Amino acid sequence: MSNPSILKAASAPKVQAFATMLPTVVPSAIQAAVSREGRGGRTANQLEQLRQTIMNEAYDEGYSRGVEAGTAEGYDQAYADAYAKAKAEADEISRAMLDRFAADLQGTVQSVFDALENWTRSAETDLTAIVSHIAEQVLQTELGTSRESILAIVKHAIAEATHSEFARIRINPLDSEILNENKAAIIAAAKSIRKLELVEDEAIAGGCVIETDGGIIDATIEGKLNQFREELGDAA
Repeated sequence: MSNPSILKAASAPKVQAFATMLPTVVPSAIQAAVSREGRGGRTANQLEQLRQTIMNEAYDEGYSRGVEAGTAEGYDQAYADAYAKAKAEADEISRAMLDRFAADLQGTVQSVFDALENWTRSAETDLTAIVSHIAEQVLQTELGTSRESILAIVKHAIAEATHSEFARIRINPLDSEILNENKAAIIAAAKSIRKLELVEDEAIAGGCVIETDGGIIDATIEGKLNQFREELGDAA
């Protein structure tokens, strides 16, 4: 067998250096060769053949040990590959779980925000109703305890009539006396009104309704509350 200088194999794993194997390989090869050749004298050609035999057997044994070592090395590589694959799959599963968790969390947060928004709207509606009721009670109390309050309401309302000379004011009969006594003051509060007519109307619970050529001015308590509710709703 010729002495190869390089070991080539497509699937052969890494082989240990030949020199490191000689201390354990060469003695057994020498003993086998000596047994085959006998103990007599040898020519230079026989010695060369013996040397070549020893080298070849040492190489073969070294190769076998290298394959064994390579097999173990292959196991290590296979384990490393399997570990890397398992880790990659575990990472992928973890990412998927985190994505699902993030999506669920986002959904939960959105649900909380929606609930808060609905609660806020409901609270605003309830608050508007409460404030409106309070305002109505205050106005009713004010008009019931101070008849002079109706005079202030009428004077403020008639000041808005700017393009008419005549106005008809519908009022509650309970307010007729004080308003008739202060007709001059009501006309003075108007910008253009020169003639005034007061008409009693039991349908007017509080405040007044002013009718002019330019239109109708609702200064009743209910009208003021409706306007107040609209403004409160717009502010909310």
